[in-house]
Amino acid sequence: MAQILDKAAVQPRRRFNLANSLIIRRSPARSRLATIILRIPVNSRPNRVDLVATVGVRGVTGIAQVLFRIFRDGREIFNTQQGIESAGSEQNYAVTFQAEDRNVSAGAHVYTVTAENLTANTRADVVGPISFSGLAVRTRN
Repeated sequence: MAQILDKAAVQPRRRFNLANSLIIRRSPARSRLATIILRIPVNSRPNRVDLVATVGVRGVTGIAQVLFRIFRDGREIFNTQQGIESAGSEQNYAVTFQAEDRNVSAGAHVYTVTAENLTANTRADVVGPISFSGLAVRTRN
């Protein structure tokens, strides 16, 4: 059985809201969406950190390719890409992704989720909700 070491969650936007949208910046710039801190005690290896993020996105112009990244202490540990359409039946998306970080060293670690638009002449906005959670557990040898 795994032992829980720490958990954290944040929900900077709780609902879909077009009036309070955030333009996803064009790569290489990034839009920071959410940050959590997880603490790993000394002598807690092997361990893993399970991370889950959900981001509400709306296509505004063209078909944007949005790159979502997760960083630990400023170092990228995960990324995924999602196409976001702006016309027709698909304009609003709730993009959910999950990452696993294994054998994290002891100490407090800052995990951050970002988004960036890879496609020129397109626009995608974060319209909510945004949620980001992490669960650190000690695993069996």
